[in-house]
Amino acid sequence: MRLSDVVANHGFAPCNLATIENARLYQRQHNDGVIELLCVQKIGAEMRVDRQPLIPLVIEGQLTMPIFLPLGNAVSNQYIPTDRLEDYLNTTL
Repeated sequence: MRLSDVVANHGFAPCNLATIENARLYQRQHNDGVIELLCVQKIGAEMRVDRQPLIPLVIEGQLTMPIFLPLGNAVSNQYIPTDRLEDYLNTTL
């Protein structure tokens, strides 16, 4: 199954917030306002997975983009063999 299909099954959609070499960035919106970013990057024969929930901080009276604050613990620098990525994502998302 394609990566975009696997993450879409868990509510993630492509995100154009940033461009990262050999990577895909996805986001999902939770009902409580939390936005979760997921980055999957190909590094050699492995895939690096990073995931961070963020909460938007909106300052009253400002018409700019909100500031996003990290929430909870991130998943950082998880290296998964490419052939095990789908199982890893289905288990952890």
